[in-house]
Amino acid sequence: MTIEFELCRDARLLGQYYGLRERCFRRELGLPDFDGGEDERDRSGHILIARSGQRCVGGARIAPGAAIDYQLDELGLVADFCCMWERFVVDPAVRSIQLMRQFCAYLIEMSRQFGYHHALVLSSLRNARFYRACHSALGVDFRIHRSVPDCAQGPFQNLEHYLSVSHLVDDALCQVAA
Repeated sequence: MTIEFELCRDARLLGQYYGLRERCFRRELGLPDFDGGEDERDRSGHILIARSGQRCVGGARIAPGAAIDYQLDELGLVADFCCMWERFVVDPAVRSIQLMRQFCAYLIEMSRQFGYHHALVLSSLRNARFYRACHSALGVDFRIHRSVPDCAQGPFQNLEHYLSVSHLVDDALCQVAA
């Protein structure tokens, strides 16, 4: 199966991505009422998808600014140079370590092209460790900073949240290890 990564504006593929994130977040995060439909941060950000032919098999949102601005000062980060990676999902039927590394590499490169120096991620500690392993394989610094339970909003309130930062300013190109 050939997977292509691209910034998406196609309504049909975006609809598939929104449906995929709804199904996965409901099942995998135990959020039975999660609405994966388009929201304001989708419209203000960029959606990077993974597709096989005309089928969306994954996606993530690169959102401008940080929904947690108050944390930036403590980390010594400048808001204008930060984005957030949100709603990252890959279809379990095609999910693999290699695909996740490739997806991370594209997130890094696209975020760099948009002029961001750092990408913030709120996730479970397990996912943060996985993202760190992907970044390590790509030769990109990724640091897990702290638990931030006060950042949980809406359907995510009862989930753990760790704040992590991908350091994008390194000029090296991401190389996916085989």
